[in-house]
Amino acid sequence: MTLLTALIQNLAADFDDKKYPSDVYLHLLEEVRTANTRLQLGEALAQALAWKDGKIRRDPAGPHSVSTSGTRYRAEQTRPNTFCERHRQVLCSEEFFTWAARIRAMQHFDVAVIRDLERKFQLWSETAVVIPVFLLHCLRPQVFPIVDRWVLLAYNLLEANPNVSPEARLQASIEEYAGYQSWWLRLLAEAGLGPLSAQINQLKVIDEGLWVFGKRAAAFAKDVATASNGVEESVSQHAPSMLGTDSKEFRQRAIAIRNSGKTQSQAIKDAAAELGIELKPSYSKYPGSHFERWRKQGFE
Repeated sequence: MTLLTALIQNLAADFDDKKYPSDVYLHLLEEVRTANTRLQLGEALAQALAWKDGKIRRDPAGPHSVSTSGTRYRAEQTRPNTFCERHRQVLCSEEFFTWAARIRAMQHFDVAVIRDLERKFQLWSETAVVIPVFLLHCLRPQVFPIVDRWVLLAYNLLEANPNVSPEARLQASIEEYAGYQSWWLRLLAEAGLGPLSAQINQLKVIDEGLWVFGKRAAAFAKDVATASNGVEESVSQHAPSMLGTDSKEFRQRAIAIRNSGKTQSQAIKDAAAELGIELKPSYSKYPGSHFERWRKQGFE
């Protein structure tokens, strides 16, 4: 075990078990694994997707129960983009049940399976990765690890792109997921776990720790940004600005705000307001031309 894997396993203790109850998750994966009919598989996957959506609640009066402990729970309405009646019909179909049998028996990762899922059943959009991967994870958790924005952020900060903004709400591409899956296998090896021999709860500890790491990184970045903005505002209120639109500080700040998700026009306005810079009309009318000029100057 390395320091990194020890840290990840320790962080798992802070996973949000109330919103995403681990005992129900493990129960549902077992239900998926042992489903002998198309309806059993479809129902188990429907509840698993509700779990992914944060819609499973422990409830003493709930209609469902965890087989190993008797803990009762209920499933609330899942978001339609995640699961709706159309999804249910597909997941309960004989065609899907036959296809899923091959996935449940997989011994090696194959990124093409993600595209195959969409091509055959058209459950989500062609560019979606998080939910299709979760479905594959339920069918074969030893081969397809869970990925979401927090896990992806942890992966980028620790391995792929340490300069990524922790504030970014990242979406995985299929290629990036393949890179994450390879890194996940290395993490398991460092933790002394084999993906096909480890218990599912051991694999989940790694997933949970990465989730917590990503959440904390994003929260820390938000706190730093808030404190920084407070300092900048205080300085701008008490000292005249010596900066202009040609300053490096203005260009870098505008680019950073644009990269956070705002429009080019709004990014320029916000950067100017923060730095106390008076904008010429062209910056409001033609923001794209300025970003293009800055890109050619090497600022992006």
